[in-house]
Amino acid sequence: MKLTLKKEDLFRPFMIVILAALLVQFAGRYFAARYLIIGDHFYSLWLILRIGVPVAVIFILKIPFNEIGLGRPHIDHGFGRALLVMAALLAAAFAGIYFYQGYFASYGGSFSSGGQGAWGRFANFMVFTLSTLTGWEFLHRGFLLMGLFFALSKWEKADPATAALVSVAVVWVFEVVFHFTKPMLEPAGLLIGSPILSYIALRTGSIWIPFFAHLSVEILFIASLIFR
Repeated sequence: MKLTLKKEDLFRPFMIVILAALLVQFAGRYFAARYLIIGDHFYSLWLILRIGVPVAVIFILKIPFNEIGLGRPHIDHGFGRALLVMAALLAAAFAGIYFYQGYFASYGGSFSSGGQGAWGRFANFMVFTLSTLTGWEFLHRGFLLMGLFFALSKWEKADPATAALVSVAVVWVFEVVFHFTKPMLEPAGLLIGSPILSYIALRTGSIWIPFFAHLSVEILFIASLIFR
């Protein structure tokens, strides 16, 4: 089969969404830890890149803001029970990781500043998380996942199931590959966690359950690191 691409194919909305996300992660990976840091732990460039750039692209492409998952999640009783099971499995997985000393050793000196105690380190972590995780979820679950799903299902007229699978797969690759420079448990965890969180976002039409699930994992991790 002969494949023929036109120049305008490279500027289709779903291609622009993917390119914008790539550029955000590229710029952040090489510059966010060097510029616009407030105090020692608020990485404002990550926030600007992961929220500001997607919002600009959303305006340019005219993607409706009510399509990127910022509203209240819609949960029926059956799915609510499924979420409780997922939460229990997450807690069990984390309980197992708690005893894996090598993982926590990788972050032994993280978030310390000026000889602060455990609560000071925890406060530093929360400042760091505000500047990184907030933008991470908006970029991946809101802009990339929901934006791709909208572009593929509405503009490209793809079957919704196909659009959902492609969107989840793209986010899956982004999240796992970004963590390859971190301890092995993190990309390994995202091999499972990323598609689950993306499915929850699409299923509920909202990024907020994945956001708070991700935040809970981060808080459990840092609390276990600092107070163990």
